[in-house]
Amino acid sequence: MEAKDVLIIVLREMTALGRGWRMDWSDFDGRTLRHQLNGIEEWAERALVSDEVLDYRLGTEFEEEP
Repeated sequence: MEAKDVLIIVLREMTALGRGWRMDWSDFDGRTLRHQLNGIEEWAERALVSDEVLDYRLGTEFEEEP
């Protein structure tokens, strides 16, 4: 994937994670956040070297959780 496309997805997912956590700070766990951010990093590294169009929606799915 092109770096620009990867960056767009990374920014979208980081923003979604922030909104998701902001909706309910009572369940905030720094270890979970670290795991989520590490997942974005791992995906971005794979996407940058892949010719496939890969999407990543963990942050937006997390934001939609009740």
